[in-house]
Amino acid sequence: EYNLTQKLYANGEKKIIYHSYSSLKGYGSRRGKSSAPLPPDKTSREYQKKKNLYRAKCNIVDLIYHNSLIKPWEYFVTLTFDPKEVNSFNYDDVSSAIVKWLDNMKHQNPNMAYVMTPELHKSGRVHWHGVFRDVPKWVLIPARCKSGSFIYKNGMQIFNLANYKYGFTTVSKIKNQEAVSVYVSKYITKDLIEKKFKKRYWVSRNLERPSVEYAMVTEDELKIFLDTHKIKKIHTKKTDRSCSYYVNLDIA
Repeated sequence: EYNLTQKLYANGEKKIIYHSYSSLKGYGSRRGKSSAPLPPDKTSREYQKKKNLYRAKCNIVDLIYHNSLIKPWEYFVTLTFDPKEVNSFNYDDVSSAIVKWLDNMKHQNPNMAYVMTPELHKSGRVHWHGVFRDVPKWVLIPARCKSGSFIYKNGMQIFNLANYKYGFTTVSKIKNQEAVSVYVSKYITKDLIEKKFKKRYWVSRNLERPSVEYAMVTEDELKIFLDTHKIKKIHTKKTDRSCSYYVNLDIA
């Protein structure tokens, strides 16, 4: 049973989430005698979808950000599919194609690390976005517009990836490691969560996750802990059951 979750990142940063209610690990929230009953919308399928969406986004941010502290990511990549090569309207077909391509790239680049997630485009097609590093066998070709001039976006030169044969690609070098973690997580959408029993993101096995600890504390114990470790509140979610977020001052 716990009401506090602490994540420790590779640079020593601590992020803490404190709830006004307790939960049982693996079983979700637990309503105590002093807790207000959950309103009907909190038990609905729609609410569960929102929780799953939030959890998936947090996992993406944690994976990209934590591993960027161990070794920076090199490239942000967008992959699309040529209908002549792969049916880009079929989630299973594009997923299979991506797995084959990732396996091939891993064979050529044994230390390759990546986090990838699909984007369900409004057109119905599926695109892919992700971050990569340690890909010395990649061949990057400067992208050009119809006039022949080089393409830049937000001051960054855009490249095409010659190692990808399924369709069109764009590749750019990553400047802001923390920002790209949030950017990639935005492609995890409600529509993607609604695809039952489907993977929502692909991750290489050589990545690490931030360590997570759980605790059951009183408000007084929490205050002492925050003061001792110089941790400040950064956000409070105002709901029927409050949830507060903290981060340590010396790192943030």
